[in-house]
Amino acid sequence: MTSTISKMIRLSLFSGIDVTVLFEDTFKEVHANKLELEIKAVDLYPEGYDHDSLFVSYKERKLNHDLERGSKKALKNVAADIRKKLGE
Repeated sequence: MTSTISKMIRLSLFSGIDVTVLFEDTFKEVHANKLELEIKAVDLYPEGYDHDSLFVSYKERKLNHDLERGSKKALKNVAADIRKKLGE
């Protein structure tokens, strides 16, 4: 439910967009201009909530985590990607 609300917030910033929202256990298409937030944006997520889980892909978060912990496999994959891009 929280991710649906965050989609509404992000997409309602643009006019002329239809948004899919969860309402009473069904998904409905609603024009973005018809949406109205009932609570403040700061109240949507608890303090310290990891917003990266919403806006960054799982694959990218996993790579960052692996690099932070010093995974040799992740470092080898990054080095291979760099060599591949330099070779193109």
